[in-house]
Amino acid sequence: MNVFYSVPTVVTAVVFASTVTATPFDGLYKSEHGSWTCDPLDIGMDGGSLGIDGDFLYGLESECELTNPTNVRGMDAILYDSICTAEGESYPSSRVMIMQHDEGIYLIQDGSVGDWRDCT
Repeated sequence: MNVFYSVPTVVTAVVFASTVTATPFDGLYKSEHGSWTCDPLDIGMDGGSLGIDGDFLYGLESECELTNPTNVRGMDAILYDSICTAEGESYPSSRVMIMQHDEGIYLIQDGSVGDWRDCT
């Protein structure tokens, strides 16, 4: 299941807390498609913001823990193992590559690419 695009139940808003394990991708994002807010109180909600805070990625009504970061040689990208929950269920571990571009980040997962734009 591609948790970056699922539209199940609404999750509780998560407000970013300072984290010990920061990543180069930490921040608030919005999808390049549709009307999305950049409000941290709307994180993960349909039409709300998306984000990365340390070891956690907050997608559309989903949350993933990012582990085992591996730099991708020759690219401004990091490959992670991810353990995600969505719709109140946990999903098997999968791989996700996060790569920076001029306007935000790409999230690349088997068969899909999400384009998240910086909220700044």
